[in-house]
Amino acid sequence: MDDQRKEEQEYESIAVDKDVNQVENNVDEQGKTVENMGTDGGFSEEFAENVSNSVETPEDSVNNSVDTDREVVQNFVEKGADKDDTVEETVDNVDNTALDVENQANFRKKDNGVWWKVILGVLAFVGVIGYCWFATGGGLWKTADLAIAYLKDNGLYVYDLKNDPYMVNDSVTKGGVSNYYYSAWGANVSEDNGDIYYMAGVNADSIGDLYYKDIENKNAKPILIGEKVYHFIRSADGNECAYLVKNGDKMDLYVFANGQSQKIDDDILLQNGAYELSDDGSYLLYKKNIGEKIALFSRIIGEKESVKLADSSVLSFISKKTNIAYYLGQKEDSYQLFQFSPGKQPQLIAEQVTYAELMPNNQDVLYCAMRTEDASFSQLIEDDITDLSSYDEKRQAQIKEIREKMNGKEGMDPIFQDCYLLNAGGNKIKLGETVISAVSLQGKGSYVGGFYMQAPEPVKLSKVTSFDEAMYTYYAALMYGQREVFIADKTGKNYLLQDKKAVPNTIQVSPDGKTAAYFVQDETTGGNVLMVEALDGKSAPVQVQKSVEQMTFLGDSNTLVYYYNYNGGMGSLGMYKDGTPQDIEKNAVGVYFPEDKGEVYYMANTDTKTGNSALMKFDGKGKTEIDRDVFVFQYKENGKFAYLKNYDITTGIGDLYYYNGKTSRMVDSGVTAIYIY
Repeated sequence: MDDQRKEEQEYESIAVDKDVNQVENNVDEQGKTVENMGTDGGFSEEFAENVSNSVETPEDSVNNSVDTDREVVQNFVEKGADKDDTVEETVDNVDNTALDVENQANFRKKDNGVWWKVILGVLAFVGVIGYCWFATGGGLWKTADLAIAYLKDNGLYVYDLKNDPYMVNDSVTKGGVSNYYYSAWGANVSEDNGDIYYMAGVNADSIGDLYYKDIENKNAKPILIGEKVYHFIRSADGNECAYLVKNGDKMDLYVFANGQSQKIDDDILLQNGAYELSDDGSYLLYKKNIGEKIALFSRIIGEKESVKLADSSVLSFISKKTNIAYYLGQKEDSYQLFQFSPGKQPQLIAEQVTYAELMPNNQDVLYCAMRTEDASFSQLIEDDITDLSSYDEKRQAQIKEIREKMNGKEGMDPIFQDCYLLNAGGNKIKLGETVISAVSLQGKGSYVGGFYMQAPEPVKLSKVTSFDEAMYTYYAALMYGQREVFIADKTGKNYLLQDKKAVPNTIQVSPDGKTAAYFVQDETTGGNVLMVEALDGKSAPVQVQKSVEQMTFLGDSNTLVYYYNYNGGMGSLGMYKDGTPQDIEKNAVGVYFPEDKGEVYYMANTDTKTGNSALMKFDGKGKTEIDRDVFVFQYKENGKFAYLKNYDITTGIGDLYYYNGKTSRMVDSGVTAIYIY
């Protein structure tokens, strides 16, 4: 679903096994297939990557803003950037030994020691798939409870959460791939559960037929939207759908609206973020190659002509809440940020932009631009010489040469960035100056974290003998300067963390805005050390736990829950409350922290022969067992989710259940996979 672009991005640390490496390749390869299938899941999962890497990643933004003749500064920032990768690594190091599908039939022939490792490998993968489900389904603080679509015997079934499930299509694939273990793709239900778009007859090239079905009317016949479809995205209410059709070795873009399909353009650029439909279905953004550049276009649904927004664009995204678009257009060697609403002229927001992303509230935009103020050589050299005649001829010549360069027409390139929060009304709130990098922080508070550094004092002209010496002295001072880790709120107020080793993209701020939790890197093991710090600066940071994989504040409380000591498929769940760490569960797997509920869900008491576990809920006060013999669950909204029970990894099928927040109901048996959307 398109509403999860930034929320569940690379900053989410998922528990994974770091001892075995085979399944990582399997997941990567299957991920490519997901991207190619006819659902917006593949695109939306990685949209955050497009946003966060808009021009550069936050850690790299300063590296690239300084010219190559200042490598000393670049090396300094790169060392700092390396630390920001600690959390991302936990997502990537997936335990995949257990998931060699070809060897499933031989699993039970292995000795008990190996079998135990196999089960734990699969359980590690449960956490990864849980993340994928999280990244594509739901959305921050949504209230709709989405119907469940699932795969059984190559048939697509729908359960509307009320009535009995029924089969929508009996031929999902024709040689193509539709699922990987218990996750399927190629279907998407509207937010009101009124309809479903789905792919069927998918071949080995991930090409199939796109259908629309009124799921409220079981007997309604599906409508064929298009053939040779490669990918699709839909509006929230399902009234509009954009899709790509394979045309030889190219892709054509179509829109289905008001019961008819309209061709929008041909030869669409085939990459993540190449086209996007506004959530209200009113217009499209799309990209295509024009010569050697990637041009950005917009089309209002129902109109006959598209409007070119930029001759060359590197990033575009549409706010779900406001349906306002933002994009970066290239101007010579830099980028400009524009705000655009259909039917209006694009509005220039900022120039020399280095970074832009949609905030987790799906409304505001964070962007950084090069700090052009004081970008003159007077920033680098202070002319403190008042009497030139007091120096000998050689020294006078040196001073004159330096002054000529200082007074030249060209100034020095900007070093630092100014960062802003832009709201839908176009108002800008400055979040920080002399910034090195910045990124939005997880949660509802619209916080931003990053690094900044005070500019060094200018070098005295009387102390240097050449312009090059002045530059070296200035940038050497910059290299050895102290980085500060800052948090900025939506009003622009800044907080400086006492722990200067904090990794900015891991910071989370408590709901009351008084406490920050974050990771620092363990210098011995390289793992994450969880720290808590009061933002009033009156007390020293507290080390809570080492070897932490995930952490979050529980709902609207200041209770911090974390997952740690992950090893071989399992880890421990802990809680930090009222200044005291406490254990919740040993040997927990599949831990999941929902954004819309003050609870944590996980599985425990795993049966090492089957991989099935007890499905548990913890609300900050106590634990509740939801069900037993559960293999995997897919969170929906409002504390409700689907899960597979009695799953057999040798056959790849299990029993599907739905939990409505209070009780569970069996939906169907012999289920292969649950669709991601």
